[in-house]
Amino acid sequence: MSKSVVNYFWRHTHIQVAFLVVVTGFLFIFDLGNRDLWAPDEPRYAQVALEMLENRNFILPRLNGEIYPDKPPLLFWLIDLFSMPFNKVTEFSARLPSALAGIGCCVAVFFLGKIIFSRRTGIIAALILATNVNFLFIARRSAFDVLLTCFITMSLLCFYSGYSRDSKRTIFFLLSYVFMGLAVLTKGPLGLILPVIIIVSFLVMEGKLRLYCRYMAIGRGCIIFSVIVFTWFILASFEGNREYVNEIFNNQIMGRFFNSWKDKEPFYYYFTRFPIEFLPWSIFIPGVVIYSIKEKNKEFQSFHFPFVWFVVIFIFFLIASGKKGRYLLPLYPAASLLVAWIFDSLVFNPEKRKSHRIICIPGYVLFGLVIVAGISLPFAVNTYLPEQILYSVIISLSCISVSILSLVFLYRRKMAGFLMSIFLAVLILFILSVKIVIPEMNTKKSAKPFCTKINAIMKPEEKLALFGFHKEAYLFYTGKKYIKIVKNPDEINHFFNSEERRYLIVKPNELNSIQKWIKVPTHMLLSGSVGHRDFVFVSNKMKD
Repeated sequence: MSKSVVNYFWRHTHIQVAFLVVVTGFLFIFDLGNRDLWAPDEPRYAQVALEMLENRNFILPRLNGEIYPDKPPLLFWLIDLFSMPFNKVTEFSARLPSALAGIGCCVAVFFLGKIIFSRRTGIIAALILATNVNFLFIARRSAFDVLLTCFITMSLLCFYSGYSRDSKRTIFFLLSYVFMGLAVLTKGPLGLILPVIIIVSFLVMEGKLRLYCRYMAIGRGCIIFSVIVFTWFILASFEGNREYVNEIFNNQIMGRFFNSWKDKEPFYYYFTRFPIEFLPWSIFIPGVVIYSIKEKNKEFQSFHFPFVWFVVIFIFFLIASGKKGRYLLPLYPAASLLVAWIFDSLVFNPEKRKSHRIICIPGYVLFGLVIVAGISLPFAVNTYLPEQILYSVIISLSCISVSILSLVFLYRRKMAGFLMSIFLAVLILFILSVKIVIPEMNTKKSAKPFCTKINAIMKPEEKLALFGFHKEAYLFYTGKKYIKIVKNPDEINHFFNSEERRYLIVKPNELNSIQKWIKVPTHMLLSGSVGHRDFVFVSNKMKD
């Protein structure tokens, strides 16, 4: 019976897709709304979407009543779409676009793996993508990066589907342009630049650039792309004038690549960051390189596309002036395909038993380190957070148990069992993190409790200001339409010099340093902390 079920599973693509949707849906959606929005990005994107929804202006994004030119609007549109049933933006609806994009990205990787290698490779690659540390974390946040990665992956899937066919390929090439357009509406020109460079580099490597320039319906593709992208840009330029569009293209997107004013990191930044953020699967990347050099056969030709994809994006962001770990997310599908390829090539081929050490050696290292970390965790927690010692013991025992199971599989050369034990380890740690670690972090990182106390003191019509900073979390969780930003003591004096009761959020050390320049009396009503920062809530009048 079980054998017939397995055979049925491997024969039907729709069953495999349903399996992946269920598994990845659990990883990305389970308890999605049960923590607050964390600064800096999540409250900002939720607030922009909220102002769009409240103002019924879906052309120009706005933040605190002012035009927000940092990003195109597609993410905000999707947040609003999923928020409409609630008639408000919630933590769940703000994150749902990223979660659904994560599911879509995994399904796209499955189809890529199926076309390039095999069904089994596709399933393994999709699960690898869903279970690496960084992708799993960002897919559960309100962010642009997973959505961008999904559209780029879909664009490349459509391209390769057309490339690998002898007939009816035009429709796939045209769909590739559609997803490029959606990627541009997500995060600007990168949505076009990255897939185009990957496709061109791959065709040059294969010696087919001139040939496929005739097949790819470039003229019709450019028309489709232009309709998708420039319809919004034209409408936005009318409402926000030409400077708005110029800000998106030149300063926020291209400026960050050539001459970023923030997030500057050394050249080697991604060499250290990517191996950490792609754990646990990054430890097998050296084996991919070794095996690809060793096995130069017909199968290796299929390796070219994900290899080019990985290298192009890595080099692109390596030379960019602005660097963040999440910028590399569009290469994660390629990395997942490469690691899945080596697992499928070795794990399920007994005749290649001698090459198993390519997987075994990093496997011993990985789970050996996990055991050491598991043993050390309760001691570290007992030193710094003794009240959490019980939770740390639970996590520690879980890590040690799964690691021992994995090492037993490795020792007995049960490679399929070892692969499944990695997925099991990630699943157990994920559940423990969601139910234990995240709620504890939420009490320290969330601005919602502090804002709830503020709302209990303030009346809805009373005015609030922030001194020297603009934290969108306070705007979102106080429910204010507008919060004034004051930057010096004179502006505080002007703001507080009113017959109305007015309020200010300020850091206590900054309030102490400027107190002698403030001519209007200030009365502290509340103190609290968000993250590692302390704040006080003061007013120009005593509380009634």
